[in-house]
Amino acid sequence: MYSTTIMETSFPKAWERAVQFVSKSPLELKFGGGTEIKKARDSQVSIILDKNAVQEALNEQYHPSDPFCSKDKIKLYKQEYKAGFDATTFDYTYRDRLENTFLFDDDYPINQIDILRNGLQKQIDEGIGSNRNVAILFNPMIDNFSRKATPCFNEILVRWEGNNQCSVHTTFRSHDLASAWNANMLALTEFINEEVVKPCGCKIVYWSEHNFSLHIYKYNLSIVDSMIKINRNPQLINKQKEYDRIVASGLPLRWD
Repeated sequence: MYSTTIMETSFPKAWERAVQFVSKSPLELKFGGGTEIKKARDSQVSIILDKNAVQEALNEQYHPSDPFCSKDKIKLYKQEYKAGFDATTFDYTYRDRLENTFLFDDDYPINQIDILRNGLQKQIDEGIGSNRNVAILFNPMIDNFSRKATPCFNEILVRWEGNNQCSVHTTFRSHDLASAWNANMLALTEFINEEVVKPCGCKIVYWSEHNFSLHIYKYNLSIVDSMIKINRNPQLINKQKEYDRIVASGLPLRWD
């Protein structure tokens, strides 16, 4: 297993560090079949964004070396999370999965967006965080037997952390770091913030993303050669040093 944890004060820097790590992975996966086989460098990576990095994501501050991300692409990704988006031409969209995949009975779909929002409000009202405020996008009764595309994004957990703050935890079974990560994360961050977090009067103090397979297709590895190392916010350098020390030592971190 080739794995790491990246804890960051900077959203663009998190992508830069992830690309540098995954591109050096000795592990190789094959995607697809027949004449459509694609090879990729692969690893398991946890990316933890603090409130500064989350705010950069909300401000659409992505890495300038990402050739696949643009304002137009971000806009398209964000539209897929909007209520009323026409998803009939897609195998799935994440919003459609959250609203319609699981049924209470044959006629009543469970809206998991409401569950996340109401669950966060319940935690606030009771004054205690919970690890049970979870939404699931992967449905094993459908996706394990489907020949269609199945969700790469699998799970969301939102937990109250006190003082009008909450944390967001996401898991991905598969995540394309080169051509999708930035636009995908910017859209997802806005969606969770606007529809779950802000209605409860909260702010995201940190966002933890675990990827079972974070990968770069081999035909996209040239992004490493053209990577520009961006500078950090000078005011956050000491905090970043603390994060790096904690990751290296395995010590617990208190978020503020």
